[in-house]
Amino acid sequence: MPLSWDQPIMEELRMVEEEIIRNTRSDEPLLTEIAMHAVSSGGKRMRPGIALLSFKAVGGTDLQKTVMVAAAFELIHSATLVHDDINDGAHTRRGTIAAYRKYGTQRALIAGDFLFVRGFRLGGLIQSEDVVEMVAEACSQMAESEMLQTVVEHDVALPFETYIRIITGKTAKPIEASAQVGTYLGGGTLDQIAGMSSFGLNIGLAFQIVDDILDISGKEKDIGKKRGMDIFDGKANLPLLIAMQDHYPNSDRLRKIYEKDEKTEEEVEEAITIVKSTDALEVAMNHARDLQHKSLKGLETLPESEFKDALRLLADTVLMRDR
Repeated sequence: MPLSWDQPIMEELRMVEEEIIRNTRSDEPLLTEIAMHAVSSGGKRMRPGIALLSFKAVGGTDLQKTVMVAAAFELIHSATLVHDDINDGAHTRRGTIAAYRKYGTQRALIAGDFLFVRGFRLGGLIQSEDVVEMVAEACSQMAESEMLQTVVEHDVALPFETYIRIITGKTAKPIEASAQVGTYLGGGTLDQIAGMSSFGLNIGLAFQIVDDILDISGKEKDIGKKRGMDIFDGKANLPLLIAMQDHYPNSDRLRKIYEKDEKTEEEVEEAITIVKSTDALEVAMNHARDLQHKSLKGLETLPESEFKDALRLLADTVLMRDR
């Protein structure tokens, strides 16, 4: 078993990083600076990592194409984060000042567009209609879910099914596409592509639910942002939705805080305290565990290898992460 999920692909991830940096360069120095700011605030490069591990797990040999697509995924992801921070009014991104806060909204929007185009251009260079369709479908669903999220903000009676639609598009679909593309480029069978699609989708859902939990219970120095931002913004968050159900104590007070357009820091802290006084965090974590178990079923189509072990370890890491 590898020591960490990314241990077997450290060299390949280094190649992806080099490809990302190459594609953030512009003839306009300020654009390069903002783009580098955006991509350097990235996390553990999970999307490229899943693409590479999926590729290796099915015996892939044409590494360069997968490196290019893995870098494309991260460029597109970075672009969406720049735009998300503007939409959310976020001050920081993983402990680093948000691009629009540092450089201004207009310049950040331009840099986000630049990263998005560079990502799609890089993905298109491998000349595979199937791959472009997988990436485009994931990006379309991301945009649709972000729009849906704005429509249902502050909805205290949001159905669980609608919550799942939101997190499927904004988080799980890009991760599913990473697993699909890596398996496809590695020459995987249809069963393997389907299995890895299931892995990516379910681990993406689990990842977002854990993110929701950390918004309530995480340490700010670990998660790189203030706690309770979903409460403050009126965003769909699973522990919140659970704790707002009628049978929980103080659910009425929690709903009143959540549905307000503007909230004080004291009200946000009060809401966090109410949620933590219930079993909503544990109920939400149980959902994440169920999804993680479901994701592991998708790995059954793969032969045993250090790369399959790394994917199992990644699935465990998603539940244990602190950011």
